[in-house]
Formats: sequence, structure tokens, C-alpha cells
Amino acid sequence: PDLLLWQQVWLDHKVDIAILIAGLTLLLGILFFQDVLVRRPRFLHHLRTGFLIYTVLFIGWYTSGQISIVNVFTFLQAFMNGFDWQNFLLDPIIFIMWVAVAVTGMMWGRGVFCGWLCPFGAAQELINHVARLLKIPQFELPFAVQERLWAIKYLVLLALFGLSMQSLALAETYAEI
Repeated sequence: PDLLLWQQVWLDHKVDIAILIAGLTLLLGILFFQDVLVRRPRFLHHLRTGFLIYTVLFIGWYTSGQISIVNVFTFLQAFMNGFDWQNFLLDPIIFIMWVAVAVTGMMWGRGVFCGWLCPFGAAQELINHVARLLKIPQFELPFAVQERLWAIKYLVLLALFGLSMQSLALAETYAEI
């Protein structure tokens, strides 16, 4: 039987899909059993570091599974212009990541994505860990300054959303901020 294009793409990426689902299953296990794992902080630290390496190398680098604001804008555009699931099913890694982020977001909040599944955040955390091991001086902004700077990201988000209403391509370009 002839397969639809998205079905063929999923079949072509079945190994990557299996590795991603295995990683997400491990993460669910970590989240469900976090009360037990925190009693073994050294083990949890190594487990988390290993998972962050998996996130950077496999999700981020190998599969390009980084979910970004551009994906959100694409989703919104689809709703405004005749939603079709097949457009989203053409990239199985991004689709699975979206489902995982939606499910874990409802259960545990955005911290699961930001703390475990975001390749950019994982890379930052790993670099910080290495910097501390190398005794590179750390600088932390005072909380009052950091709190005021948070508003900037929401202003940027609002501006990108406005741009996406005019042109998704333009919003993608400016999203590189």
C-alpha cells in the first residue's frame, strides 16, 4: 500500500523516534520517582548530567529537535489558515517533542522543558558546570535586576507574535534574537 508522505517520514526515522521515546520514557521515570531519587543526590546529579548530554547531543544536535517560539507561531498560523495535522506530522521529532512538552507541562509545569528537554538550556547548564569545575569566576545578577530584565523577554515575545501575524518568515528571522 502507498504511504502518505508523513507516514514514510516516520518510517524513515523509526530509530531516531525509538531513541527519543526511550529518552522521554526515562525522563518520565525520573519525574515520577523524583522523591526517591533526591535521596541519592550524587546518583541524581550523574543521571541529570547524562540526560543533559543526551538532550544536547541527540535532541539538539543530531535530530535538530529544538522547540522554539517559531514552532509556536507556525502552530498559530496553522489555526488561522486551515489546520492540517499532516503539516505537523512531517517532522516526527518536533511533533513528539511538542506532545511531550504539552503533557509534562500540564503535569509539572514548564520546568520540565526548560530544565530537561531544551538543548539550549542543557548546553548552558553543562557549560556552567564545566566552568565551575575549572574554577572560572561566576557572576550573578542581583535578583532585583534580573526581575526587571524578565520583562524584556515578554516584550520580545509580544513583538515576535505581532511580526508573525504580518509574516511568519519575518518572525523567524527576528526570532534568532
